[in-house]
Parts: sequence; C-alpha cells; structure tokens
Amino acid sequence: MARAAVRPDALEGATVPQPTIALGELLHQYQLSLVLIAGSSEQAHDGTVQWVHVSELEDPTPFLPPRTVLLTTGARFSTVDDQAEAEAYVQRLITAGVTALGVAVGLHFDRVPARIVSACDRLGLPLFRVPYDTAFIEIVQTAARLLDARARERDLWALESQRAVAAASLHRDGLGAAVREAAARLGRRVCVTDRSGRIIEFAPQAERGEVQPEWIRRETRRLIERGVSAGRIGTAGGSGIQMQALGRQGQVLGVLVVEDRGAPDTAERTLIGLIAAIATVQLEHRSGIDDAQSALRMAIVQLLLAKDFALAEILGRGALSRLPRGPVVVARYPEAESADLLEDLRSLDAGSPGLITASHEGSEIVIGETRHLPAIRRLLLSHRVPSGISERGTLQELGELLSQADRALAFSLASGAEAPVDYLPALHDGVLHLLSSHPEGRRRAEGLLAPIRQHDRRHDDTIEESLATWLAHHGQTSPAAAELGVHRHTLKARVQTAAALLQADLDSPDTRAELWAALRLTTDRTE
Repeated sequence: MARAAVRPDALEGATVPQPTIALGELLHQYQLSLVLIAGSSEQAHDGTVQWVHVSELEDPTPFLPPRTVLLTTGARFSTVDDQAEAEAYVQRLITAGVTALGVAVGLHFDRVPARIVSACDRLGLPLFRVPYDTAFIEIVQTAARLLDARARERDLWALESQRAVAAASLHRDGLGAAVREAAARLGRRVCVTDRSGRIIEFAPQAERGEVQPEWIRRETRRLIERGVSAGRIGTAGGSGIQMQALGRQGQVLGVLVVEDRGAPDTAERTLIGLIAAIATVQLEHRSGIDDAQSALRMAIVQLLLAKDFALAEILGRGALSRLPRGPVVVARYPEAESADLLEDLRSLDAGSPGLITASHEGSEIVIGETRHLPAIRRLLLSHRVPSGISERGTLQELGELLSQADRALAFSLASGAEAPVDYLPALHDGVLHLLSSHPEGRRRAEGLLAPIRQHDRRHDDTIEESLATWLAHHGQTSPAAAELGVHRHTLKARVQTAAALLQADLDSPDTRAELWAALRLTTDRTE
C-alpha cells in the first residue's frame, strides 16, 4: 500500500450505509412485469437500490437520496421539446445518484417517449417500462419487502459471525484465531498492531506480502499521537484502511487495522467492534504491565546480574517469551520519562523473544538481543528521551554492560541530549576509570589521603568530607559551607587544617586535581 492521503474523520461519526438490494433483483420480480428498455445492462444487474420514490415534478432531484429508483407516469414529458432537454433531465437524475428510472405506460403515453429512451441509452441510465396493470404502490411495497429481508439477512449474518469470532477467541491462539475468522467473514484484510505499530496478527496470511509494515507502523503512530480513537486513511488506488485504537482511555495498547472497501454497514461495524474488544483484552493480557509482572521482571534482572541463569530461566517462563541469548545490549533511561514510552517498550517486549524491560535502581533498563537494537533505538528517538546504550556483550558481562549504559545515560543527561547516546570507552571511561582499574593507582591515592584520615579517626573530625565538598564546589567556600550546614569560617579553618596535614598548597590547580582524583578512587562518591 502506498500512502496517498489521510482523512482524520472518526469512524464513529461516519455515515452507516443502509441496507440495499440489487436493481436486477427488483426487475426480476415476475409479478411486477417490469421490462428494461434502455440503459446499461450491467448497471441494471449490479446497481444498488436503497429506496423507490414516485414523483411527477419537472426536476425531482433536490428530493431524491442516492440509490433511488424514480417512478413517474411521464406527465411532464410532454414539455420536453427536443433531445437536449431530454438528456438534461436524465443527466440531472444521474448526478443525483438515481439508480434507475421507471415510466408507466397507458396513462399519458402508450409507450415511453423516444427522446427519453434515447437519452437513457446514450447516458447509461437504466430505464424500465411499468405496465398499466402494475401500480406504483406495488413496486414500492415489493422493494420495501426485499430491503427488509436483506436487513434481516444481515442481522443473521452479524449474529452468526459474532458467535464464530467469539468461539475462535477461546482457542489457544485466541487473538490470531479471532482475527483470521473475522477476516474470512468480512472478506477484508484485518490486522492488530502494538503501540509501536508492529503487526502482531494479520489475516489472511496469503496477502501479508501485499502490505507495507513500515507504512502501517507510521500511520499507527500518527493515529496515537493525534489522540483520536479512530480514523480512515487513504491509499493509492482509491482504497484504504480503517484504524481503531485499542485499550482504555489514556492507555492505548495497540491499533486494529481493517481494509477499507467502503464504509461498513451496521452488521460489519458490530463485528469490527467485537474484534476490537477481544483484541483489547488480549493486549492487556500480553502487555505485562501489572505489578506482579513488573516485580517478576525486576527479580529476573537481579538474578541475571547475580549470574544465577538457571533460576532466571525458570522465572522467565512465566513472564517472558524467552530470555535473551547470544550477544545482548543494555539501554537505560530515567524512570520519570514518558509513560507512553514505557507502554511502547513493554508492548515490544510482550511479542519479542529475547527482550526484557524492567525497573532497576531508580531507572528503566532494557536488555535485548542485538537484533532488537534498531527497534529500541527507534522508540527512544521517537519519544526524544535521554538514554544510554551499552556495547554488545554476553549475559555473563551484564554487570559491566549495565555500568556502560549508566555512564552513557549520565553523559546524555549532562549534555541535554534528547536521544540515545552510545557508550564509547574513550569518551565515557576517562582517566579516573583507567586509574581505578590499576591497583597501584588506588594504593597511591590512599597514601596521599592517609594523614587526613588518620586525623579524622583520632579526633572524630570531618576534614576529608569538608575537603571533598569544597573541591566539588571548585574551591568556593560559601556554597560548600551551605551544603555542609556550617559557617564559612568553620569550613575555611577545616580546609586550612587539610592543607597543613597534607603539607600541600591547595591554591594549586595540580594539587586540587590530584586530591580530587584520589578522593574519587578511594571512595564511592559519584558526583
């Protein structure tokens, strides 16, 4: 499907088609003795009739709804002086959507005027003769009876179809079976997507290759972003699709997509509504957003970090399609970010083996096989979320991958980026990380700070804490004192004590840098 136009009209507001019958069905009622004498035989067979109307007006078109059969005795045809006027009369009927014209004979004319016959022939409007013995009211009543029978037929179809779809939803593959049954009953393509637009179920499968998943995904996102519950979207060739959001108010879980072959009648709308309800229930079940599922996912992540893979595998059977295997990546983003993003990620998680989303230590974590990275990155970008993405690794290296994602996230937040930042060792590890990984660097840092720490233990003092806070504020006494909750003269005295103990010049930037590095290497500070 190639996109042509978007029509944001809601399906709920669209006009519901009324029952119709084929014109040929009315003409073939033998007791009426109607005879087709002009116009297109194809239209006479396939033309749709919604009602039959009688009028003797010179121009009845302002009062005629589309798909009407107009009956007349031809009382006004005597004023039609030439062929041009006859064709103008017929053209007005065609423009108004009239399906056919019926002219009675034996009252004003023994046979239908030749000019009218010729005009209907040339312009393609079906024209039939009504014999003298057939009353117009008999034609109207016959049409009403046929239309009523069609309405009852559609009601029975709707009831039977709803029962079939409801029964299919009870199968093991409930949503897939219901979608397949609905597509067969409607004679249209039907699919269900998650919030991100990824197709979860599609029927008939033989036609799956004729749709463009990326186009469906884009239009799904547009529907959700517009905040409307339904819409009709045009495609190349004049056809299109109908889309309906699934879920509760304020919590969209996915979208129902139905091929658009003209506005559905009441019976079809009822069946589509049933599919929407079934899909909503199934998506709520699949979403895994309840507290129990969230707690279970958090436990699985803790087990993976503890390298207890056997127990994580057991727990994963109840919460995940499958634990990640092979190369994996870790993504992190702040917990306070958009709830819509969390819903999108959980929706992706629900139908994607090898992907876990969970809360972990105050932020959200996504662990996925590397094949899921494009989808994860696309969601983070679409929601403009600051986030960090680790290098590729194995579950055995999950702790290190998580640390990488944390450092990349910290950089993303500090830089104000509204996009994922990939972890790069050269940029995110820095000199301190290199020193901390070398035992000699930590030993020398501890030796440098030993005089201060011995003093604090001996005198129950806080010289080290005061020095660290003062350095964190770039040597500015007032804000550092405010953070510590002491007077600035008290902090100044403590800094002077530190300088005396270390026998160092704290006004030197080299000394300050060395002390700050030593404090970072020997403490758990993360400022």
